[in-house]
Amino acid sequence: MALAGLHAKAGRRAPGISAATPVFPQWNPRVCRTKITPTVPPSATTRVLIAAHTRALAETLADTLAPAGYAISLLDLPTAAELAASLPGRVDAEKPALVVLELKQNVDTLAQLRYHDKHTPVLIMNTSARAEVGFDAALLGAGAMLLMSNSDEEVVEAAARVLSRPRANTDAPPSISEAPVLREAQPVSEKNRRSYDAPVNGPGEHALFGRHPHMAEIRDTIAKVATTSATVLVRGESGVGKEIVARMIFERSPRAEKPFIKVNCAAIPHDLLESELFGYEAGAFTGATKAKPGKFELAHTGTLFLDEIAEMSPALQAKLLHVLQDGEFARLGAKQDMKVDVRLVCATNKLLEQRVAEGSFREDLFYRINVVTMHIPPLRERRDEVVPLIRYFLDKYATQYGKPPAVFSPEAEEAMLQHAWPGNIRELENLCKRFVIVGGETQILREMATHLEDARSKPATRQPALSGVEGASPTIAAPAVDSDGNIFHVGKRASLEAEAIAIRRALEETRWNRKEAARRLQMSYKTFLNRLKLLEAGGQSI
Repeated sequence: MALAGLHAKAGRRAPGISAATPVFPQWNPRVCRTKITPTVPPSATTRVLIAAHTRALAETLADTLAPAGYAISLLDLPTAAELAASLPGRVDAEKPALVVLELKQNVDTLAQLRYHDKHTPVLIMNTSARAEVGFDAALLGAGAMLLMSNSDEEVVEAAARVLSRPRANTDAPPSISEAPVLREAQPVSEKNRRSYDAPVNGPGEHALFGRHPHMAEIRDTIAKVATTSATVLVRGESGVGKEIVARMIFERSPRAEKPFIKVNCAAIPHDLLESELFGYEAGAFTGATKAKPGKFELAHTGTLFLDEIAEMSPALQAKLLHVLQDGEFARLGAKQDMKVDVRLVCATNKLLEQRVAEGSFREDLFYRINVVTMHIPPLRERRDEVVPLIRYFLDKYATQYGKPPAVFSPEAEEAMLQHAWPGNIRELENLCKRFVIVGGETQILREMATHLEDARSKPATRQPALSGVEGASPTIAAPAVDSDGNIFHVGKRASLEAEAIAIRRALEETRWNRKEAARRLQMSYKTFLNRLKLLEAGGQSI
């Protein structure tokens, strides 16, 4: 899109719009610059509502679409919450043929619009260029997605293409504030449901779960737990595929046709997370001009995936526990509780048992979410899956970007087998994507050799985490000798490392049940918690 002068024009008022702009400002096509003819010429009454976070972007889009014959209305509000609160009312009042909506970090604004209006076509302007925003927007029925790099012609063509599709004949539901008990959510369409299947039911699943014994066990557990409504806790390092496991559970469950809502608890400030999860009523706080449903409401009869749940504040943990126990909650500012039916899947890369011992995570909530636990081992502990994953990602992105088939040399694949993959599958996927787009195998090999050299140069003072495979026999690295050569310090460190290995193995074998692990180690529960805290403080990896 031609946005070279966008920032320069952000500080001035648009031509034809005065300070006394009407409630629904009409864009004047006579002041626009370029005449572009769409594939399907619009009628003079084809109204397009442009909703953006800045007037500058809204005006730029209007400059692009108005010469094509559309009647343009603008709505610009700085925050996603304000835009989400105002947009449904504007759509209801104006009845536009098309909404062009700017999305930044998430799809909350589109979700709010879809709750009130299911059928108005929406064209997304993804200003953050985040892939997950486009994915989630497609699941909510967005007709097409644009980036800031798209040309004016592509913008007009996309608008015409979205408008040319048949319009759904489903009436929008009434506002949620009219009913204290939630209605059943609309099912995901078959087309959108297939988009969920792609990352988990295609070759990716076989590459991810096809060889390693522990991953085969996880696959079997998914098949058993998916048919129930039990809460699931997925554990593992960042990038190992915890969300993929959550989506597999969702897709194989009786709720597969219902919503799947993801919330990253670490990405939302603590003071905003409560309103994101539980919503708020109009007037609940300054700026809350209209009621907003929370994630629990949007996930009603479906599945809610709480990623990084260890980052949730203790006060909010208490409210989450109440929802899990009673199946009801109240929005911020509400006088009446709402009943909700949600299947909860949680994920974390933290040791929740340690958080409980420290008092930063509620023990009763831990027992509530730890009904079924799945621990996903890091990629470095299942190296036999590296090459199948490489080939899967190369094929996937070559097809996605229209590139010729990409293949790593045998030397490159061998180097990747030796790489530690601290970012796990996410790191591997991004590397394959980069190779498909720009090539540069030599540069990739050079970077991996540098990382390997850095890893070898570090002193072996900490024991790596154990494998997720039960019965694994780790090799204890020789502890480094202190500069003073004190043999007693060496012996103490070796003892701590051996103790950390024994505790980690007991936790793995008991699926992180601390009381059972303490019983197996023949120590009291209190002593077990104290040893955990001491080992973590001493730098040991549990």
